Amino acid sequence: MQKRILTMFWYDDAGEVHLYKDVGGIPYALSKYCGWQATFAYNDANGVIHNADYEKYVKLDRIRFAKILERLKLRYIKYFQVIKYVYFNAPNYDVINFYHCHKFINFLCWLAKKRNPKIITYVKLDMGKAGFEKETERQKCCGGVKAWRNTDLFTVETKKYVDTLNSLNKFNNKVKYLPNGFFSDLVNIDLSSIKKEKIILTVGRLGTYQKNTELLIEALISIEDSLDDWKIYLVGPMTDEFKIWLNKKLINHQFLKEKILITGNITDKAELYKIYAKASIFVLPSRYEGFPLVIQEAMHFACYPIITDCFPAVDEVIQKGKNEYGNIIEISLEDLSNALKNIVKIDDLTIGKCSAEFIDKNFNWETLAGKLKKYFMEIDYDKLK
Repeated sequence: MQKRILTMFWYDDAGEVHLYKDVGGIPYALSKYCGWQATFAYNDANGVIHNADYEKYVKLDRIRFAKILERLKLRYIKYFQVIKYVYFNAPNYDVINFYHCHKFINFLCWLAKKRNPKIITYVKLDMGKAGFEKETERQKCCGGVKAWRNTDLFTVETKKYVDTLNSLNKFNNKVKYLPNGFFSDLVNIDLSSIKKEKIILTVGRLGTYQKNTELLIEALISIEDSLDDWKIYLVGPMTDEFKIWLNKKLINHQFLKEKILITGNITDKAELYKIYAKASIFVLPSRYEGFPLVIQEAMHFACYPIITDCFPAVDEVIQKGKNEYGNIIEISLEDLSNALKNIVKIDDLTIGKCSAEFIDKNFNWETLAGKLKKYFMEIDYDKLK
């Protein structure tokens, strides 16, 4: 019998951008690779979501939030709509999937179980350093939170968090490791016709505090004499403040300025992937991240990554100490400058080949969907005992 999963994403920022990230990626992967029937229920405050490819595999269902209610700031209406949706839909699914671990999610797991005692309740923690520290401190200070008895499975994206979380009352040894993955088959590209070039690439919201793009520019200025025939691609939307800053910064660096190509935001996956395929080096100079998809995409296309130590799982994605997969650096001008200066000396532009092999083996959603399916099967088996 075909298994059915309902993913609930009722947060205000829900949009098409979430479909191939972890949020929408889980139902998509289980449907595409494991043959499940999947529904992605979302907050429609930003409008109706449509995506032809995604909807081949996943039903997109609106949790209706009238804009007038948002204007009136009747926040309880939002919770009522979510409760109503779970109440009426939980009986129709084998698994219900929530995000984050606050009290309301605990209540929704209880409600789903009341409506359908056989349903598996799954909470993806989506937990960064701050969230992890909050949970561990709560255990130390007040003996922790009572066990979430109505939640069957939690997953966390950072392997080193698993044992600690499982020791806390709240999680009651139900936490499994599941990193965020990427899809290698979204676009059909003939890579045989694309050769690696001397391109240093960064992708993101350029100029925002989080992305720290100015650190990359400062590092490139410091090694300008070593760049020779290398080019720099800046891909993504750019803040007006950063445009002004960049123009001023490059006034006396005409040689570097001519090497920089600013593409703007690229929504066409085929176009973006062709840039990844041409680039040899990928740089992420961020101050902080959650679990950035761009690293996995870049590595899949054999871009050698130079990444700041900006998110808890960075040493799992890059494998700290194994420089054949990438280079993890401190968030400093000196470290980034040195890393770039060393890497631009290379003649072998296929340096990212090992990165691609590692990421494809461990972080492809096709593999991860199989792992998640196994977790669900183990829970079903335990219930039968």
